[in-house]
Amino acid sequence: MTREDYIKALIKSHGYTLKDFAKTIHMPYTTLLSILNGSIGGAAMDNVLKICQKLDIRIEELNTLSLDSEPEQKENPSSNDVDEHLLELIRALPPEKRTALKILLAHK
Repeated sequence: MTREDYIKALIKSHGYTLKDFAKTIHMPYTTLLSILNGSIGGAAMDNVLKICQKLDIRIEELNTLSLDSEPEQKENPSSNDVDEHLLELIRALPPEKRTALKILLAHK
């Protein structure tokens, strides 16, 4: 998952459309689109800070994301520790909602 995809998933998980999110952080919609469809690495620091502050993430989190793949999965828990029905529900989620769930669970 790219940093841009991660940010898009976070925005959606917070219940915003990209246009609404841009308004909320006082950024032109076209600027947000440019950042998320291009490279967040080339964006102005002020804009990246606005995005991160509103999503309650640290810039360092973006730096640690793999640019080409999902983070490695940890060992599978034993079947005694897993609710199979819950796993089925999670597997049925659309990819952006699974990503949002991972993000929410990662924040302690």
